[in-house]
Amino acid sequence: MSSENPQTQAWALLQAARILADQHAFARNDCLSESTTNGDNGSCSFVFNLQSGAVDTLAGQIHDADLIHSPLEGWQYSNALPQAARDMLDLYLPVLGTATQTRVVIGHLGQSIDARIATLDGDAFFVTGEENRRHLHRLRSLCHAVVVGAATVSADDPQLTTRAVSGASPVRVIIDPQARVSQDSRVLHDGEAPTWLLHADTVALDSLPQSDGYRRLAVRSMDGRLQPQDILDVLAQNGLRRIFVEGGGVTVSRFFNARCLTRLQIATAPLLVGEGIASLQIPGAASMKLALRPDFRLYRMGQDVMWDFELSDEHWDSVSPQEPSNSTELQRLL
Repeated sequence: MSSENPQTQAWALLQAARILADQHAFARNDCLSESTTNGDNGSCSFVFNLQSGAVDTLAGQIHDADLIHSPLEGWQYSNALPQAARDMLDLYLPVLGTATQTRVVIGHLGQSIDARIATLDGDAFFVTGEENRRHLHRLRSLCHAVVVGAATVSADDPQLTTRAVSGASPVRVIIDPQARVSQDSRVLHDGEAPTWLLHADTVALDSLPQSDGYRRLAVRSMDGRLQPQDILDVLAQNGLRRIFVEGGGVTVSRFFNARCLTRLQIATAPLLVGEGIASLQIPGAASMKLALRPDFRLYRMGQDVMWDFELSDEHWDSVSPQEPSNSTELQRLL
């Protein structure tokens, strides 16, 4: 490799891989076009072109390829890549899914070392540092949708775009069961990305304000609440299968407790908040022996440390399907 920034190379490869995934090549068991398809195994290869600074798509199993997707083996990259590029591919390739995992749901929480995501009055600017915040923008770029709860929109008025990195912004999905998100919210009018509001099916959508700036969808509800699995089903029916559940802590916790996350990322910053808003809220294990111990990778992001947990079926045996004991508070916040 040349002196080209390894992260620049890795991100270019990831954007090319995202295009492959977005064209539903996994489902078709082929590559980007007939000219790049290997008829034997349907694999697709990518190489970073040092002269153009772009990614070329090659046919089949090319030995000098930087990145390969195979329907049988998933994503593989060349060991000739710089370590920094390989670390970045390790972190982000699972976001794109594979031929055998077409739905990916990632939750992320940025917390203090004492597990707080904000102060008691809701101040969360900023818990984690710039590198982790750039990581959030990368996740948005690689996913079809970024999901937040109504409380997060009300408290932070976020943009939820990819302005810090190259790549398209995802659909911004707001979980708003009772249609209480303010019409002044930035995501409803800035035109930076599609915005969907998910409401309980008991809400009369025709009576709500309508705009070309956003879309309202009804989701089956229980006691006025939207269940994570029902939310994911509605998104999948609308073509959104790579989902980034960004916040807040209540929303990420509900997806976790419903066993709907395929990955959970917790970035911890070296600060102590004391009393504040708790991070992940899950039922307590009956003993340390029964505590959940999923596989993980550890990443350093500036002064922050991030755990990237893989949540597979075999890791859920010790987790109660019930929501945390403070479910009344979770209902109020979501």
